[in-house]
Amino acid sequence: MCCFFQIIDAIQEFLWGYVNFFLILAIGLYFSVKTSFFQFRALFSLKKTVRALMTTTATEKTKGVAPLRLYFTSIGGSIGLGNIVAVVTTVSIGGPGGIFWMWVAVFLGMLVKYGEVYLGITYRKQNAIGGYDGGPMYYLNKALNIKCASSIFCVLMCIYGVEIFQFKVVEDVIVDAFGLSRYLVMAILLTGTIYVAIGGVNRLSKVCTVLMPIFLIVYTSVCLFVISKSDVGFGHLLGLILKSAFTGHAAVGGFAGSTIIMAIQYGMANAVYSGDIGMGYDSVIQAETQLSGPKAQARTVVFTLFTDCFICTLTVLLVLSTGCWSMGYKHGGDFVTNALLPYFPYIKYLLAVFFFLVGWTTILGFLLVGIKSAKELFKKGKVFYLVYAVLMFLIFSFVDQNNARLIMYLAGALLMLMNTIAIFRLRQEIDFSID
Repeated sequence: MCCFFQIIDAIQEFLWGYVNFFLILAIGLYFSVKTSFFQFRALFSLKKTVRALMTTTATEKTKGVAPLRLYFTSIGGSIGLGNIVAVVTTVSIGGPGGIFWMWVAVFLGMLVKYGEVYLGITYRKQNAIGGYDGGPMYYLNKALNIKCASSIFCVLMCIYGVEIFQFKVVEDVIVDAFGLSRYLVMAILLTGTIYVAIGGVNRLSKVCTVLMPIFLIVYTSVCLFVISKSDVGFGHLLGLILKSAFTGHAAVGGFAGSTIIMAIQYGMANAVYSGDIGMGYDSVIQAETQLSGPKAQARTVVFTLFTDCFICTLTVLLVLSTGCWSMGYKHGGDFVTNALLPYFPYIKYLLAVFFFLVGWTTILGFLLVGIKSAKELFKKGKVFYLVYAVLMFLIFSFVDQNNARLIMYLAGALLMLMNTIAIFRLRQEIDFSID
């Protein structure tokens, strides 16, 4: 088993450190220059984007899901434990410079993600229950000119859709914080997850619309409070990040040291994993919008990624300013817990709630997309996939968090590899104008 995970680690390291790194940089830079940095224009068009999302016609409202609810569903899928646990793992292994490469990946990845959502909506089809089915599986065959491309994507998405890493983290945190039986926590999580996932995007969007605003407000307030109490200035933290990004970082405390390649690899991998850049989740979800055109809905992903990156940055500044990043804890959640503990004595209970809020919404969203992908493969795909998902959740409940993370990183790397190439090949069909 150890050998198996070592092989997976070597493959994902190669893909993130070299292949996918080049793809994000090359395609992101190309789109940025070609569109005169559409990211900035989209960010400054918030008022226009919200107005467009609110003005659905009576005909549009009869099918699909409300655009603003899909925005919060997108937030629920993107803002998860990747923003708290995985991003700290990025820093604890790749060094403080990892967050810089995450910023680069997010900035350039905004246009990649815009492109995949735009194409997912453009190529979507109306389904039998009055909604829509869309996403990369509907444009990959044309883009790559390979008949089985969509099927390969669906298989990878079925693997990626079972979010074993976040399930494991949520389970561990609740068990540790409240001293509950692992089997009881597993049973409750599985029951709630399957119930909401069966209800489709509509039910998931209602859950995310309630939970995500609560998390964003409370977590931001807590992090800013602790950072403001630190003796370490923002200028020093920024200098540490930039220096580490281009020179690596020497060993210190429980930190073993890192190279530039490690900083790039873990920073890029976490950006794409946390923000779902080029991997297809958001494209499938946003394709269910009530809006008839793709532009306004696709623009929301720029704001989603900005919010996602903001939360990741807050988490990193939190552990850097308190010095906890180099303590060598076993799990990412331990860094955050110990950073907050001096200020909030009962923080482990609050974090358990936080981890549940953000982890569960992400688990739900990914599972729903996995179900859609399974249904594309064969008629009885939903039933078989739910059985598969339950088995995977149960098995990986007894596997180390980092091994579960490696599985997700590898599946994500392969999804991104296929999808970003497809987006680039269909680039002429993407409209980057704001009207």
